[in-house]
Amino acid sequence: MEKPYFYLLLRRGAMALLAALAAGCAVGPDYQQPRPAPVALASPEQALFSTDQLQRDWWKQLQDPQLDRLIDLALARNLDIRIAQARLAESRAVLDEKELDKLPAVTLNGGYERSLSQANPGPAGQRNLAESYRAGFDATWEVDLFGRLRRAAEGAAARSESQAADLAQARIVVAAEVARNYFELRGAEQRLAVARANLASQRDSLRVTQAMVSAGRGDEGDLASARAELETVLASVPVQETARRLALYRIAVLAGLRPVELGELDAGKPLAPLAARLPIGDAGALLSRRPDVLAAERNMAAANADLGVATAELYPRIDLGGFLGFIALRGADFGTAASRGFSVAAAADWPAFHLPTALARKRGAAARLQGEAARYEQVVLRAVQELESALTEYGQTQQRLGNLVQAAGHSGRAAALATLRYREGSAPYLTVLDAQRTLLRAQDAVAVAETESYTRLIALYKALGGGWEAPPAAAGESQAEIRTETRTETRAAAGGPPGAG
Repeated sequence: MEKPYFYLLLRRGAMALLAALAAGCAVGPDYQQPRPAPVALASPEQALFSTDQLQRDWWKQLQDPQLDRLIDLALARNLDIRIAQARLAESRAVLDEKELDKLPAVTLNGGYERSLSQANPGPAGQRNLAESYRAGFDATWEVDLFGRLRRAAEGAAARSESQAADLAQARIVVAAEVARNYFELRGAEQRLAVARANLASQRDSLRVTQAMVSAGRGDEGDLASARAELETVLASVPVQETARRLALYRIAVLAGLRPVELGELDAGKPLAPLAARLPIGDAGALLSRRPDVLAAERNMAAANADLGVATAELYPRIDLGGFLGFIALRGADFGTAASRGFSVAAAADWPAFHLPTALARKRGAAARLQGEAARYEQVVLRAVQELESALTEYGQTQQRLGNLVQAAGHSGRAAALATLRYREGSAPYLTVLDAQRTLLRAQDAVAVAETESYTRLIALYKALGGGWEAPPAAAGESQAEIRTETRTETRAAAGGPPGAG
């Protein structure tokens, strides 16, 4: 005759309990932190990049005080950063709660009870009144025999470290977005200046063409073309004015301000040439610098801890309890040596009839761990792809900018020669105007390429992790010590004192 399923579960549970008692450690898989190999990148052009240390505040190497001020303002006031700080503070509170769950819970309580029994009257028909007094300390403690509380604390610590990395990522993104919009604003200003110079040239061209037509030496078609060119240039002016205004509005929002509160920026100087060789540090160590990679790895660690919690739910919970205080039946006796009392109790709770439910939760936790592991791999691949793309795009943009600068130089010499020939009487004035328009178009293309060069630079530093570095763990430190250091740093980042809970 086969034994009932319930007895089989009891037998397996008892065997598992004995095995865990013998092992004396937390159940569930111990987390193995991935150690990815250094990123193998296609060798960047040595003429464009150097392995000098990547500056943490990379934007300061651009030597633009106004940009420095805007980024500092955004880092102090940006709402996305404030949201990340609040989430970090919340995760710290959850971690403190999980750590305290491992300690005994002690409560102070007191009580008085007065009761009347009609079933057992007192002598001579008197009412049978009974009183009781009780005051003291109650203590309960879950013996973390199978590591449920320890795994829960590990998961909370990993999630808190993930939130700290998310805060660092938010700072990187905000700084990059402020810089990108700032250079788009400056690029729009440069293009606006070129458009206004082109507008003056087109008006001169129209005036000369009208004079030639009036003198009978021009063509009505040339006059119509000159008017069309003028209208085209006029149409480009509001486009650049709008681009500048919208970039200013975006900067204001990034700084946590309404556009009217930011006001106008000071007139900017022409964009300074970028360094001949950009310092990008050790690009192969990318995965140790990117906060999003660290956040994904910490989420995977948290999922591993959750699997440990779900595994521990398959085993009994053992609770110890006790009381120490005073118990008396008369007020006169309360607080005396005779009323002193204590009690000790132990209890075990095992979900024998709900093991299928607990097993289902464990399978769900294992599936979540697999998902977080896949997400980590995806984040790593995306980080490598972003860096490869940023290196390539920056190099190509610099090459294009160099070609356009050369073209603008040739156009400038052509315009100077046309002006010289006009003064010597060997070329008409329209030739001068055409050469000037060609020069202005070349200058506009240079302004576009310069702006793109700066935005590609920003994308590159963002892909490199923005100079952010994870705090290194000294050799021989325990994981608890590492977590303590991380908690101190992340609390400081959230604006609270290092010792605050």
